[in-house]
Amino acid sequence: MIPFLYNVAQAFFRQYGNEVSNFAFVFPNRRAGLFFQKYLSEIAKRPLFSPQILTISELFTRLSGLATADRIEQLFILYSAYKRLSGTEETFDEFLFWGEMLLNDFDDVDKYMVEAKQLFSNIQDLKEIDAGFSYLTEEQIIAIRRFWSSFIPVGDNDKKKEFLEMWQVLFELYSALREELRIRGLAYEGMIFREVADLAKADADFDLPSEHIVFVGLNAHSLSEEQLLRYLYRRGVADFYWDYSSSLVKDPDNKASAFIAKNRMLFPSKLTLEAEDVSFEKPILEVIGIPSSVGQAKFVHSIIRSLMEEKQIGSADQALNTAVVLSDENLLLPTLYSIPKEIDKINVTMGYGLINSSISGLMDHIFELQRNIRVSGGGKFYYFRFVLPILNHRYVLSIVGDAARNLRQQIIQYNKIQVSVEEFAVHPLLALIFSPVEDWAGFAPYLREILARLESSLSQTRKDRDEDDTSTRSIDMECEFIIEYYKTINKMEDALKNVEAEMKVETYVKLLKKLIAGISVPFSGEPLSGLQIMGILETRALDFENLIMLSMNEGIFPMKKAANSFIPYNLRRGFGLPAYEHQDSIFAYHFYRLINRAKHIYMLYDTRTEGLQGGEVSRYFYQLKHLYSDVFDICERLAVYEVSSSESVSIAVTKTPQVITKLRAFQTGERSLSASSINTYLDCPLQFYFSVVEKMEDEDEVAETIEANTFGSIFHSVMEWVYEPYKGRMLTADILQKIGKDDAYLTGLIERSFADNYFKIERVRKLTGQNYLTGEVLKRYVKKVLSTDAKLAPFIYVDSEKRITELYKLPSGRDVSLKGFIDRIDEVRGHTRIIDYKTGRGVLQFKNMADLFDKEMKDRPKAVMQVFMYAHLYLNEFPNVILESGIYYLRNLFDSNFNPLVEYRLDRTEKKQVSDFFEFRQDFKDQFDKCLEEIFDEQVQFYQTPTGKACEWCAFTGICKK
Repeated sequence: MIPFLYNVAQAFFRQYGNEVSNFAFVFPNRRAGLFFQKYLSEIAKRPLFSPQILTISELFTRLSGLATADRIEQLFILYSAYKRLSGTEETFDEFLFWGEMLLNDFDDVDKYMVEAKQLFSNIQDLKEIDAGFSYLTEEQIIAIRRFWSSFIPVGDNDKKKEFLEMWQVLFELYSALREELRIRGLAYEGMIFREVADLAKADADFDLPSEHIVFVGLNAHSLSEEQLLRYLYRRGVADFYWDYSSSLVKDPDNKASAFIAKNRMLFPSKLTLEAEDVSFEKPILEVIGIPSSVGQAKFVHSIIRSLMEEKQIGSADQALNTAVVLSDENLLLPTLYSIPKEIDKINVTMGYGLINSSISGLMDHIFELQRNIRVSGGGKFYYFRFVLPILNHRYVLSIVGDAARNLRQQIIQYNKIQVSVEEFAVHPLLALIFSPVEDWAGFAPYLREILARLESSLSQTRKDRDEDDTSTRSIDMECEFIIEYYKTINKMEDALKNVEAEMKVETYVKLLKKLIAGISVPFSGEPLSGLQIMGILETRALDFENLIMLSMNEGIFPMKKAANSFIPYNLRRGFGLPAYEHQDSIFAYHFYRLINRAKHIYMLYDTRTEGLQGGEVSRYFYQLKHLYSDVFDICERLAVYEVSSSESVSIAVTKTPQVITKLRAFQTGERSLSASSINTYLDCPLQFYFSVVEKMEDEDEVAETIEANTFGSIFHSVMEWVYEPYKGRMLTADILQKIGKDDAYLTGLIERSFADNYFKIERVRKLTGQNYLTGEVLKRYVKKVLSTDAKLAPFIYVDSEKRITELYKLPSGRDVSLKGFIDRIDEVRGHTRIIDYKTGRGVLQFKNMADLFDKEMKDRPKAVMQVFMYAHLYLNEFPNVILESGIYYLRNLFDSNFNPLVEYRLDRTEKKQVSDFFEFRQDFKDQFDKCLEEIFDEQVQFYQTPTGKACEWCAFTGICKK
């Protein structure tokens, strides 16, 4: 394989020898120029002065004498002109989106040397036609839009006027922007190109970089570029070399050939390049589908490993013939991690995007924090969801340490949805980060101070470590990212120095992010040695024997992205501006030229179908397969993951001596079993082991909304406080009705309960938002309980939240420590009632006592088991009472025939209320004792639930995989 650039270098050195140093060579990009210099030095085999190396963009800038204006500065100049010309009150925030579109359109207009006044006049006329269809129905508008995509009808007269005013000032805006930039000695790229092209058209004299300018490897160029090339050709200064040797590129049916005939005719070559050998060995094309984006990057390891085994890569120089081409730049880091360690030299042309760095991630959290400051009661607060990511960020943790951890723990423990600014005064860095920024002008110094402190702390950490510590490399890179971010903020501030526009903090952040997105921090390394990793545009004019191309999906390569523009498609075509066909031709040329001299091509693509991604390989593969199959040795395959379809292995925990030791704590009274923990055992013994024996639980989180258990706790506390003044007293219907009508009293109790159980603070505060609505629901439930109790009155209220504990003796002689909290005890018509409050809806019936302890029963009456356990233990303390067990299911309270007493179902039709628990006590005791004996039986394992019902909300499904 003779690389195209090698062939050009060889032809020039053969013809001109050392005189080649007097030439200026112009390439599509800097990378091509570096490779050209390498080839030239190899051919010369002796020291040689390098010719001038330029890119086409650098040549235009040099000839124009203008400096490129900052994009943000252009936007503000454009905005000022728009306000002056249109008299609009539109803010910069509203202008930003379409200001970006205008700059792109102005750039195209100048690069393609369009008569701007005529174009914008046509656009205005077209929009006036659009605006004249206000009489159409919505259905008619939709129908017309199917054929005329830029159709934008406007109905109301005032709105129509405002709409048309925008189009009327387009040419004036274009002229004002150019004039203001020229006064400042600045220009945008299109303006530079047009300036040079106009001078070239007028045969002006330029201060050329050389008497001999050679254009190498160009293809598609704008009209302004063409004007300069024509001028230089007429002057006899220019020479041109096109990489059109591929039979595929020359195929007239291939879009890649769109520019060949014109370029060869207008700009011929003076020297004849050496004919390339036509190999009889077909290039190998492997197309590999992988169901993962990152999986493609990981697969690169296997490909490079196989190339090494085949001796196609054996040294750094040989690796130079291999390129990994990334259509999706987000795969850069995964790809770098996938390179075999034997490849010690890697050249990354792309650089690493600053937007993907850790510091950029932290800054994004800070942006969200400042964007969502809340003001309440005269104080400023931050929403916890924007606070926690900052406290958890490794930069903050490494500097702030325990202060950040403690603050995070307090936010979770006390359920702080909003965190006040004052709480961050525990550390200078936290106080700085969490200080409110009032306007966009204060944002730059705020961010700079944060970045300076972070960089200073990281640099100190590096100094404190041993020089041989490999982690110092990582710190150096992170410091580099922080410094680059700092520079970008300064650059942004310089651009906004003379700006008087009113702007929100959000707009400042949007502009800063736009700058950050365009910045890459280059990797250090030898550019002309080792494996090459690059993007599509960096491959221009370069050739490689081995190509590994990632993300070769339709929509990614070629890119399926229409640029936002004010210029409708039909006008773009009419005025010679680039449309999507132009873009397709450029991508096609890049692809077919790149694979022309390769011996082995790997095309990797993502087979997943997600969202807008279709999981389809690029159209270029289908073209190769169906149109050029005789040129390539094509192999298609899928790389799939091995997924086991076997059933999960059943898990059981044996009661080892260590487990038995932990169980003994429940027998000595050190720990106690509650009704809910026994119910957990009956639901799933393995879950009981994890949650009760081992005390494993989910990590605490801040609850934004009232969860079921918290709702229950709030309700229980309110009911306890309502009845607390009446303990041991007779309650009448009048008293209960009076309490139920006192809204202020009940609201106060609910707010107090929220403070205790949800906010976990001493200060009681008014409820707002969703908490207010929840409080109103709670009040309704409390009133319903009071009205239900009023129907039972008069009755004696005995106790609330009564704690019962007992060292319970089992038939085997074992002691088990049991505990429970009885929500309510009262006396109604001589019977003592034990009542449990449940916030949901449920059943009060059981068919037989064994059902309460049946682990295979899906809808086991768990609540009945709980109140019966309380009744059983209560009778041990008060054996002479007649005991009833009842459950207040809050949602059942509103049923007209509600009765809280547990019912024994004799058959389908006959039911019996448990009005005296003593009748059922022995039967319950037998089943209850049997269950407890099983829990502590050393021979019985803790096994998984047989039903799976308990798995629905289990926190341990990730462990047992049931």
